[in-house]
Amino acid sequence: MELKGQAFDLMQYIYSFVQKPLIRSCIRFNGKLKGSKLKGAVKALISFYPILRCKYDVNKGLWKESDISCENLLIGIRANHDFSMIENDSLLSSLEIGMDAPLKIYWICGEERDSLCVIASHLLCDGRGLEQLLYLLAELYSNDDVRIKTRINTDRSFSQISSKFTVMQKAKILFSRAGTEAMDRKLHLPLDEGSQKPKLIAKKIDLSKLECYRSRAIGYRPSINDILLSAYILTLHQLFGWKEISIPCPVDLRRFNADAGGAICNLTGNYYCHISFHGHESFEKICKEISTQISAQKNSSFCLKEPILLHLLYRLLPFPILKKLLPSKISVPLTSYTNLGKIEEARLVFQGLSVSDAFIVAAAKPVPYFQLAISTYKSECTLSACTEANGKSFDLLSSLMNSICCVIENLS
Repeated sequence: MELKGQAFDLMQYIYSFVQKPLIRSCIRFNGKLKGSKLKGAVKALISFYPILRCKYDVNKGLWKESDISCENLLIGIRANHDFSMIENDSLLSSLEIGMDAPLKIYWICGEERDSLCVIASHLLCDGRGLEQLLYLLAELYSNDDVRIKTRINTDRSFSQISSKFTVMQKAKILFSRAGTEAMDRKLHLPLDEGSQKPKLIAKKIDLSKLECYRSRAIGYRPSINDILLSAYILTLHQLFGWKEISIPCPVDLRRFNADAGGAICNLTGNYYCHISFHGHESFEKICKEISTQISAQKNSSFCLKEPILLHLLYRLLPFPILKKLLPSKISVPLTSYTNLGKIEEARLVFQGLSVSDAFIVAAAKPVPYFQLAISTYKSECTLSACTEANGKSFDLLSSLMNSICCVIENLS
């Protein structure tokens, strides 16, 4: 069996020249999972999604079926009372494109409570796609009803978004002048110590603090994302003296088609924020400017410009030519940000077993690259950075993350 590759698959493969394109999540339970039900859920998942039995052929841009079973995807690890180190090691494990299955699930079994660390190739899905996969895993664990299959969206194509627009609308988007204001490539965090083993920096912020500031904003209504992005940009300015900061902010393109909401694939574009510092700008001024920029982009379709162009080239050019052409056109930002979304408590239900915490983290970045990732579950935001920085460089990133949290904690 062969499955057609998608343009976003190739894009993520090109990113692998800089980083390992992986997306990870952790679910911590207050009790024990049932092994038979978990194994049954993973087997059903493989049955519903044939791509999970496939490996990506980097030479042909195809997904080819391989000898992959439930045992290849689900790995059980025995732990005792304190398994935080085992959990962290499992979460930061890796997958090799073209050699491994696109999904790996570590089941960490403690004496009284369990955790799941789910690692997905970014060729398989984006953050929203991984979130949908977690919901599906929970539903399959909780419910043996085979009719679940009829509700699953296995469409991986960009056409489920682009088909909502006419040819003239797509042409208008393609020829628009909206888009990027790239940050100076020489401008990056002063990181020079690295290693091959990634580390995770994770900080928790009470959602009520953000909601409180949001409710008190006068003259505008910032989103939670606007506030977090503002704290990030202000911290970069305060710590490193940067005066011109441009940050890509990923947007889930599923918003253009409600039927694509459950799609486990890559459907991501970008908004762009650019902030100029001319003096002592207040947090409120920065947040208002970011909110204005993002709101304007939310009311347009210009975040589709880059995806439409990518998919047009993917359709028109032979795959070998694309592999040579696109690396010079697609680059990983040196300093970036991603909001991986809000995990819905009501959908992350494993047959009554309560979840104490859940979060999603982005790909590990080599030095000097850095990405701040955000995910939300229940009443907490998890700010995370997956990095290969080491020594003083790792200490610097820890300090940066602490400073972002301090900015938010000190909001009046």
